Amino acid sequence: MTSDSLLPGWYPLLRARDLRGPPVDRVLAGTSLRIWREGGRIAAVAVASGAAHRVLEAEDWILAAGGDPLTETCASPLLIATPFRKILIEGRVRAGLGDVGENILDTTHTSVVHQGYLRRPGSRRPVEAILEAGAGWISATYPPGAAPSGWGARLLGAHRYTIRDTFRAPATADVSYTDGSRPVFAARFRLSPVTSNETYVAATIAVPGDGIDAHLKLAALRLFFRRILAEDRAILELIGENRAVHGPAPLIFTPQDLLRPGIEAILAGRCPQVPRPRVGLMV
Repeated sequence: MTSDSLLPGWYPLLRARDLRGPPVDRVLAGTSLRIWREGGRIAAVAVASGAAHRVLEAEDWILAAGGDPLTETCASPLLIATPFRKILIEGRVRAGLGDVGENILDTTHTSVVHQGYLRRPGSRRPVEAILEAGAGWISATYPPGAAPSGWGARLLGAHRYTIRDTFRAPATADVSYTDGSRPVFAARFRLSPVTSNETYVAATIAVPGDGIDAHLKLAALRLFFRRILAEDRAILELIGENRAVHGPAPLIFTPQDLLRPGIEAILAGRCPQVPRPRVGLMV
């Protein structure tokens, strides 16, 4: 993957608070960029050529232009419309954008990979997911029966909420939990290709409110997400190794890969399709 092959848009490089001292080097789609603060603005150049590169600060992250973004801002839907508290988590995974995006938004894998604390063993049940799509986005909405039901999820109340998973161009995975129309949790995972087989993940985790309850819930979520991401990283990196062994073998979509065909279409610059608006599956 090269920077020329990226979808137009803005891609995360690092947390804004980590850009306070000397210049910082990061890699976007195989291109090394040097980023620094200069007066009241952020500047960046390609290390090899010295050419200036467009960068900006948004939602506490430093993002770089991929392709030729149409705007000088990184506009995204609000995580939560009411006042909220948030934490930032970042990391790298040896896997491609499509694999990482699908993993974040795949509710079915949690019954196996995160069994016990996130999912109770033997508690899988049939649910119906509602699929929607538009230009540059695709989503799946699950009823409360699909929500995590393990001891950790119940501690946070997650077992009784509706889930909505959305992938947006150029490479953003949003997860929201609601109780009726009331938001109770949201997460945004901005993804950036380091190479075709390595992805930088910039996660923002948010809960409504600004009091001690929100602070305590975020502290618990930080612990849960670090464990979840570690388990998912192990699976994703095995997928990457397996794909390398099989070379150019075609990517096969299974029935539970609800969003993966749409994610692949978005990453390829096509409009995602929804063959069936409602899909039954086991979660």
